Amino acid sequence: MKIIAKIPEKGIGSARNIALQMADALVGLAEITAVFVSRKEILVKGTPVIPLSSKIGEIESRLAHMGYGIEIVSTDPALVVRLSSLEVTRGRRFPWLNMLLFLVTCISTILAGALQEGIDIFGNPSFILKNPLRVFMAGLPFSLSLLIILLFHEFGHYIAARMHRVNVTLPYFIPAPNIIGTFGAFIKSKSAFMDRKQLLDVAAAGPLAGLVIAIIVLTVGTMHSPIVPIPEGSSAMLFGDSLLHRLITALVKGPIPGGHALMLNSVAFAGWVGLLVTMFNLLPIGQLDGGHIMYALFGKAQKGLAYLAMLGLLVLSYWWSGWAIWLILTFLMRPVHPPTLLDEVPIGPWRRSLGYLSIAAFILCFMPVPMSYSG
Repeated sequence: MKIIAKIPEKGIGSARNIALQMADALVGLAEITAVFVSRKEILVKGTPVIPLSSKIGEIESRLAHMGYGIEIVSTDPALVVRLSSLEVTRGRRFPWLNMLLFLVTCISTILAGALQEGIDIFGNPSFILKNPLRVFMAGLPFSLSLLIILLFHEFGHYIAARMHRVNVTLPYFIPAPNIIGTFGAFIKSKSAFMDRKQLLDVAAAGPLAGLVIAIIVLTVGTMHSPIVPIPEGSSAMLFGDSLLHRLITALVKGPIPGGHALMLNSVAFAGWVGLLVTMFNLLPIGQLDGGHIMYALFGKAQKGLAYLAMLGLLVLSYWWSGWAIWLILTFLMRPVHPPTLLDEVPIGPWRRSLGYLSIAAFILCFMPVPMSYSG
């Protein structure tokens, strides 16, 4: 989506022409200040010259000659007009790519789950063909647990976006040859956010919905995970401990004796991954969910929070190299959040509480060193 915060003298092409046409058409009513262009719609913002609440019919009449469908989205505190093509749009195409990626991710996460259950699919890959049912049954609990968490996360975004009439895609899942079988999933927004209320609702719905399922999965998995003695001189992969993980472990298992550790089964591990995904997504940077939420809460102050978080990632990368990768990714995603069309509209106390709940979720899920090795 291309966002044009101001109208420069050159280089905008059709967007500038539309802005000039609207400026001429709305003389005496509003001054055009911004044009937001996406593939399916054009949103035009203007500053009212006079009160416009009783002028909707006149605005539509003045813009009728432009050859677009006209929708007056807002007249106060700013004029926002949505322009759409008058041509009959084609029916929705079946999301073949989304379905294919999801199917491949199902397979990759089943294989990852089977590996966690002791089936050496890398050392003996022929075992997959010789006994596919055993591989499937061994990997299914992890795959199902993780994919439910990711589905709730992504459809939390999707449903909130559709309720607010934000044009978004269905989730794209990303299969990967790693220990969890995936790099997660994402949805793409194809239209601008109207205001910070809309931005906060869509951003917070995903991680909070996914976190609820992750807590359930982690609790059930922990109930069936054994406490085992730690062999002297042994080497093992250690998974980071968040405040929320510690709380769940204490409630389910009680105090763990010295020299012992909780060995997560594949379901509990999927729940742990859910906490990790929530933490990563709630970083207050750019186009991550946390960046959206911080902008909705604090506006342009999100810029300072983003750079402070990136400095923190740089420091933490001394203890876990994965943070350096996240630092690069967040830099590529542009740390500073773009404005919404109606930034001046307050979010209200209820949504502010929702934003603070998201911050609390980040703190509870935060792991300074997500993975390390002992021995």
